[in-house]
Amino acid sequence: MQKIDGELISLIVIFFFFLILVFFIVITLAVRYRKRKKENEEMRTRFSEQLLASKVEIQEQTLKNVSHELHDNLGQIASLIKINLSTIQFKNPEAAEAKLANTKELAKQLVMDIKLLSVSLNTDKINKIGLLRALKVEEEKLLKTGLFEVTLELPDSLPVIDSEKEIIIYRMIQEILNNTIKHSQAKHIRISGKIQQNAFILTIADDGVGFDTIQKLADAGDMGNGLTNLQSRAKVINAVYTIQSVPGKGTESNITIPI
Repeated sequence: MQKIDGELISLIVIFFFFLILVFFIVITLAVRYRKRKKENEEMRTRFSEQLLASKVEIQEQTLKNVSHELHDNLGQIASLIKINLSTIQFKNPEAAEAKLANTKELAKQLVMDIKLLSVSLNTDKINKIGLLRALKVEEEKLLKTGLFEVTLELPDSLPVIDSEKEIIIYRMIQEILNNTIKHSQAKHIRISGKIQQNAFILTIADDGVGFDTIQKLADAGDMGNGLTNLQSRAKVINAVYTIQSVPGKGTESNITIPI
């Protein structure tokens, strides 16, 4: 009888131990679930905030580009057309014909520049024309400055990326190029992309003066904050932003996007 009672007590202890174990497992899983749910909600919030910030910054950058184009390019071409038309001497047919031909070329250039500007004015252009065409527009804008040689090396078709993520990626590229223009003193800029395993890697490299990346990341200045901002933006789209630079040897930025 005592043996049976002892076995019963053992079974009861084991049963209660099992219940306690199950209870702790359930509690642990519930805590992990709530923590993961909270992290996912925070990630979605950060993504939405970064998406909105990127859209606003693209609009601001677009307005700056439009202002620059109107002042330094379209306005100049329009003035030349006006001068040509007002100074045509019809008494000299050969000179008049040459000036008219030059005016026609200027008018063609003006139309082309207006078309390019109209593409830039469309702040939803990433969704409409895609990242590939948008990068080609950036190449054209860099070339028009006359300050850089630009190499664009991209596959004929890019991997499928969520359109909202493309907006953030495009803004990151704009920010990297702006940093290059402001700080690098480069002569050549290379924009390239490649598919490697399960990732699409976008690279922006230059042959400029370079800098100490560790020091810049530690600095609280605009460029240091800019690099930290790029890393934060990459994180919200599950991408990775890395930068390699050596003083005197240029800079290379990479955005690695899982596909």
